[in-house]
Amino acid sequence: MRLILHKLKRLIQKWYISLSRLSTQTVQKSKHERDCIAICKKLILKEDTTLLYTPISTKRYIRNEKNQIFVILENHSVKVINHVYSYTVFLEPTTWNNIVSTFDNELEKRRDDFEKEIISNIKHSLQNILQNIQ
Repeated sequence: MRLILHKLKRLIQKWYISLSRLSTQTVQKSKHERDCIAICKKLILKEDTTLLYTPISTKRYIRNEKNQIFVILENHSVKVINHVYSYTVFLEPTTWNNIVSTFDNELEKRRDDFEKEIISNIKHSLQNILQNIQ
């Protein structure tokens, strides 16, 4: 009985998945959107890029001094700014979530590295304090 019930659930699940795939339309990304995504991902993963996050306004900032490019991620829009031009590109929710996730993961990785560096310095300092106590 359990096996039959399990197979019935899986059959219903497969039908639901196939119907949902048929009902969702795949939207082609524009050239500007594809370029904007590539710029953001490349800049986020560069070590010399500064990443900033403001928790209150939930804005995310990407700054690369070497390439003189600034990016502001806010409310499903990406502003790419250099000295001459400024572009604003609106992203679909799935694309937006992908970029934000990439940004947040890289920021978390950098924060973790920073924390490890701080902790290693603290341990070394405590040993010096212990040796200096008489």
